[in-house]
Formats: sequence, structure tokens, C-alpha cells
Amino acid sequence: MRKRVVLLVALIFVLAMASVSFAAKPIRISLCNSETHPQSIGLQLFKELVEKQTNGELKVNLYYNSQLGGERESVEQVKNGLLEMATASAGPMTTFNNKFMVLDIPYSFNDYNEAWLVMDGPAGNALFASCEAIGLKGLAWMENGFRHTTNSTKAINTLEDFKGLKIRTMEAPMHMEAFKNLGANPTPVPWTELYLVMQQRVVDGQENPLANIWEVKMYEVQKFVSLDGHIYDPMPLVANLDWYNGLTKEQQTIVSTAAILGQNYSRAVNAARERYIVDLLRSKGMEVNEVSEAEKGKMRAATQESIIKSIKEKTDAAFVDEWLSGIEKARKDIKAGL
Repeated sequence: MRKRVVLLVALIFVLAMASVSFAAKPIRISLCNSETHPQSIGLQLFKELVEKQTNGELKVNLYYNSQLGGERESVEQVKNGLLEMATASAGPMTTFNNKFMVLDIPYSFNDYNEAWLVMDGPAGNALFASCEAIGLKGLAWMENGFRHTTNSTKAINTLEDFKGLKIRTMEAPMHMEAFKNLGANPTPVPWTELYLVMQQRVVDGQENPLANIWEVKMYEVQKFVSLDGHIYDPMPLVANLDWYNGLTKEQQTIVSTAAILGQNYSRAVNAARERYIVDLLRSKGMEVNEVSEAEKGKMRAATQESIIKSIKEKTDAAFVDEWLSGIEKARKDIKAGL
């Protein structure tokens, strides 16, 4: 009888240890957008790949619509080890790493190809590498897209059309300075309060990528969409560095590779959707206008020099120069067909 009891206890112990050994390690990811946003769709692929390739050792949980806090708060939780991962716009990221201000230089990129070459090349890699000093691991640039301006007053076709417009911006100093230079009156408002501010006409307009303009139903509270593409705004996916280093080498490879595949998928989804979103916004009664390259040039001239000067004063000037050189190289490579 005693032998049976000992065997039973031993069996229970083995089963308990097995359940511990095979318990999935959670990866909680905070997102500010809904499950249908391109970055969210990219992270859904990330989840599928990670869980399948680790045989369930890692379990990815996606928390949409700022359930775990806004962008800045979520990155703070990742930095402090309270969350494994989060995505955030470049603006909130500057709170933790002021080198991210380079992404706030207006009218830096002519199109997505230029932007992607820079983000995926040495300049983007150096920006991610700089995050490790503050305990963050940069994994991928989930897609958010170029930011455009909407308002309820008039179409913006020229630099002069910005004059006097009260525009909601992110809580990012360089965004505010850029809109001041354009002649507008910038008003920072958190993403979670955006629709209410538009609805109550606290400001005349706001600026966001097309995916966000559609997601928050700007067509209900705004009349005009001006495709000025003033800033390319990727959503960096960052992880807690200590947590990432605590993974096995195989798990790190799986996570890092899945993040890049998710990034590329989110880009493809966003690119395919944007023209469709323009048509949808028009069907909802919004007036959508392209801004000419000549006028974008005037907007660039009105904003870029002073913004670059401000960023150099606030962060590493040599890093800013390297970033700008990376953009020029990407532009030349595209022109040369490389």
C-alpha cells in the first residue's frame, strides 16, 4: 500500500512538473488601434507565426484600442517590465528616446519606397539600437502610414490655406512646431479624446494617416481631407529588453523574424487599402484633395529647416545628420534603380 502511495505521489509530481514545463510564456502586446487596423493585422500574423513555431511555448495576447493604456503609458509599462511589448507612434516614443524626433521632420519622404528603405536600412537599425540604452528592444516598424490633414472649414491646397486653422496634433513638440510654421494653431490632444474634440468643434481639424481617419469615423465630424503627407509615421513594435534577452536563442529568432514578417504584411495591407479608403471617405461625404508637389515644396521650405535645427539642439546632432544622409542615399538608390 505504501509503495502505491509513493508511486502515486511521484506520478502527481511528474505531471505537475510537466504542466509547469509546458506552460506557455505570455507575450502581452498593447495596441492603440482596433483589430482591423493594418498594424493590428500585421500583429495577428505575428501571433500566428510565434505560437505555431514555438509549439505553444509562447502565447501572444493582443490588447486593442488602448485597453492597457495609451501609447506613452504602454511604452512606459514595457520599459518597466510590466508588459512584454507595445506599439506606439513616433511622437510618444520621443518621451523615452529623443532620437525618435528624426521621424518628426516634416516632408522627409516622397513616398513609401523611400520611407521603407530608410526604416529597414542602417538609419532605422541605428534608431532601434539606441533604444537598448533605455531597456527597450526594437523589433519592427508596424505600418501606420503618411499623416494627412482634415478639417471642417476648407480644403487645404496651398501653404496659405493653413493660416489660422486650429489643428489637433499629437502631444509631440516637433509636430506642434511644424504646424506653427505652416501658419496653423496646433492643439495637442490624446488619441483617446480625438473624436470628442472634433465632435465638439474645440478645434477646426486634426492630422492622421488615412487608416486612422477611417477608423475613428472622421467623416462624421470633418468635411475636408487634404493629402499633404506631412509626416511618415510608422508604429515601432518594442519589447522589454530584459524579457527579450531571457528568451532562448531559438525563441528570439522566431520572435524577431515573425515581427518583420508582420511588419511587411501590415505595410502591404495599408498600401492596398489607402486608395479604397479615399473612395470610402468620399462616399461618406468628405471632400478629398491631393496637394501638389510644388505646394508640398513650399510647406517643406516653411517647416523643415527650423525643425531640423530644433531637433539637433534637443538630441544628438551627428545622429540627425546620419539620418538625413540615410534619406538622401535611399533617394539616390531609388533613382538609380538599385
